[in-house]
Amino acid sequence: MKKITLTTAILLALLTATGCSSDDKKTAESSSTAQSSSVTTESSSSAAAADITIADGSTKDSAPAEGTVYMRQLLTAPHGTKSFAVVNVTMNGDKILAVQLDEFQYVSPDDFTGVPNSDGAFGENYPTDTVLSSKRGNDKAYSAMMADKGGASQGWADSMDAIAAFAVGKTAKELEDTVKELDDLGEDGNPADVVTGATFSDTSGYLQSIIDTANTGMISEGIKTSTEDLKETQVLGAPHGDKSFSVTTVALDGDKLAAASLDEFQYVDPADFGGVPNSNADFGADVQEGLVLSSKEANNDAYSAMMADKGGATNPYADNMSAVIKFALGKTTSELEDTVKELDGLGEDDSPADVVTGATFSDTAGYLQAIIDAMKAAK
Repeated sequence: MKKITLTTAILLALLTATGCSSDDKKTAESSSTAQSSSVTTESSSSAAAADITIADGSTKDSAPAEGTVYMRQLLTAPHGTKSFAVVNVTMNGDKILAVQLDEFQYVSPDDFTGVPNSDGAFGENYPTDTVLSSKRGNDKAYSAMMADKGGASQGWADSMDAIAAFAVGKTAKELEDTVKELDDLGEDGNPADVVTGATFSDTSGYLQSIIDTANTGMISEGIKTSTEDLKETQVLGAPHGDKSFSVTTVALDGDKLAAASLDEFQYVDPADFGGVPNSNADFGADVQEGLVLSSKEANNDAYSAMMADKGGATNPYADNMSAVIKFALGKTTSELEDTVKELDGLGEDDSPADVVTGATFSDTAGYLQAIIDAMKAAK
């Protein structure tokens, strides 16, 4: 696996004592310079990026009634223009039960690990001399860098976990009141006075991402349960070839899967696909020409059409993924592992849907394995 780091010139320019910065991906010679969230750089590649549409996965679909646990997932940009976030909120009714949030950013190879398939075909589309990195997956190195260059007193994951813990048990409306309180703080105000343990200067931005997710994120329905004592985690993987990476979030009720969400990210044609947030700003400025990083779930129609055209697929991507998750709900890792063995034993003329109803993915076993791996990580 490749490794990544931020260069000294960038660190000095962007890290602050708040403990949440370090957004540049290259040296001072880079054509991408720091801008506000509404302004792109003046380079030709940034001008092209500005024409890209955004597909964040928002939906107007109604959530399940209280009594059924479910997940909402949204792609957001809570901190500047050089990264995007995957935000997952587990809920029952309008109450938030858990929050998972990770950010992804292009940085220079050295001290940080890249996302899965950074050393495969997926990584061939990165901006020159960079790889795509997860901040949570590189928390130790990222936090040490913030402390060294910006005087941060707390690690990235610690602040993020404090924000997530603050949101648990509340509704989106209650969090909106907190954002107003944070926004009323003066320049000398400390976010930790409002959200205990949160030292990010962009604490309100992260809370707003959670609010937006709870209100409009893609819905993945789970099981009926009254328990709020769920074990949850989010992991990265590569269940389908080397041209994409996945983000899988699971919630366990005991040793059984209570809810799950799985999305994949791949470089595709911006003429047909919407990019992740900030694809039309600094984050998307220098990716390989004619490509944009996109969510398959957020671009279900376009990706399904591509699957049908190139592979003869008869079932939309989102329907397939929903079938895989629906099958896994209520099962243990051991039960799902037995299913993977059964799928691996199918002949060339057999259909995965004979084992997992409604799932026609050739890599159905790979997607189930991604869920299994996440479940094991949550225990």
